[in-house]
Amino acid sequence: MAAAPKKSRAKPRSAADTTASRRWPKVLLGAISLALVAAAGSFGYRSLLEPGRLPLRVIEVNGEFQQLDQAEIQHTVAATIDGGFFTCDMHSLRDAVLAMPWVADVSIRRVWPDKLRMAVTEQVPLARWGDAALINVAGEVFQPGELGPYSALVRLRGPSGSERRVVAFLQSVVPAARARGLQLDALELDERRHWWLRFDGGLTVSLGREDTENRLAQFLRVYPSLVAEQQRVPERVDMRYSHGFAVRWQTDAGDASVADAAQPRGKV
Repeated sequence: MAAAPKKSRAKPRSAADTTASRRWPKVLLGAISLALVAAAGSFGYRSLLEPGRLPLRVIEVNGEFQQLDQAEIQHTVAATIDGGFFTCDMHSLRDAVLAMPWVADVSIRRVWPDKLRMAVTEQVPLARWGDAALINVAGEVFQPGELGPYSALVRLRGPSGSERRVVAFLQSVVPAARARGLQLDALELDERRHWWLRFDGGLTVSLGREDTENRLAQFLRVYPSLVAEQQRVPERVDMRYSHGFAVRWQTDAGDASVADAAQPRGKV
């Protein structure tokens, strides 16, 4: 009689296997949820980047202005805005404001949800540059529509690229001249790099291109003696001599014509 086959017994599942089998649906559900959230976020982000979304409605301009007009700045910015809160080109906005003649600097930042906040610094002119432009203490030239009250400032001239050098020399000349009662009217560095000074009343001083600081100091030392005689008024002083200077005199205080050319005279 054949023996009956033995029944196989199923291997009992461990507690770990049971826990893992129960965890998989939760993990899968979590992954699907994250994917849906990421997809929704991506869609929402792309939606926010559309030009018509979140328009910029408020342009706030801060600064202390003498020449700039707040409404004009706002108009310039509004005409340049090319997108919404997230898409607007901030570099283009800044360039548009900096292109305004009286603007020295500007910073712009977004303020949620629809505002641009701007801090604008106005140019402060130090002197005129040439006939139609102005220059600031940093040697930056800017050209407003008209000079207005600034047309009375000292006029500077110089070759292209010499702006900072001319400004630096101006700042050393003005206080020294004022100490002698002289009011500077114009200062020029010509193409040969020679310095020229013109003072109120028409007196012109040539300092040449070398040792200009010492020549200026020498001129200021001898100036009181040049104007001590009321009968003669100096029209031009040439300080380019090694051991002296030359003076050209007016014929009298009311006549600007040249009387004669003096030879180098006296050690300074």
